[in-house]
Amino acid sequence: MAKKTIRATLLKLGAGLVVITVLTTIVVGPSLTVQGVPVGIILKFLQDGQAREAYFSDDKQGLHTRLQELDVEEEIKAFYRPQIPNEVKLDQHIHQIFYDTAGYVGKAYRVNAQNTLVLIDRQFEQWYPLAYQAGVVVDSVYEDNIHYVVGPDGITAPYKQVAQLFPIPTLKQLIKLKSEQSLSKGKAR
Repeated sequence: MAKKTIRATLLKLGAGLVVITVLTTIVVGPSLTVQGVPVGIILKFLQDGQAREAYFSDDKQGLHTRLQELDVEEEIKAFYRPQIPNEVKLDQHIHQIFYDTAGYVGKAYRVNAQNTLVLIDRQFEQWYPLAYQAGVVVDSVYEDNIHYVVGPDGITAPYKQVAQLFPIPTLKQLIKLKSEQSLSKGKAR
């Protein structure tokens, strides 16, 4: 009789732990990360056979390609954007996570002596946040060793072409005008 009581008690404890774990995952899960990767994205990764195969066979390029297809990079960016509003720093942070967890180094980066990713094109690093703040661009992509930027209208163009049209001094003037306009709108209310 005592064995049945112990067994019943252990089953109740086990069931209770499962319920607590599920509830905790539901409540805390969206903000929980493992090595910087949100738990929901890890679960998405684990459910995808191609991604798992690329990861466990150490196919860094294949893994990166599959994660792009799954839109994982954008999901991680959306997760971190409230904490890291600077788009260049956000991109570097996400790629650092990819490097730390899977060893993948994005084409736009190199690894320094401290195992930290460094953006190859330093001019882009200065130009892009200003262009983003000015509203000239809304996103960037790095393909075939070229930085591309996406305008508010969705048109993608090489960043160097757009930077010629909007050099840094022009961007600073646009930001200043935008700021003055928002201040004058605030006073008019």
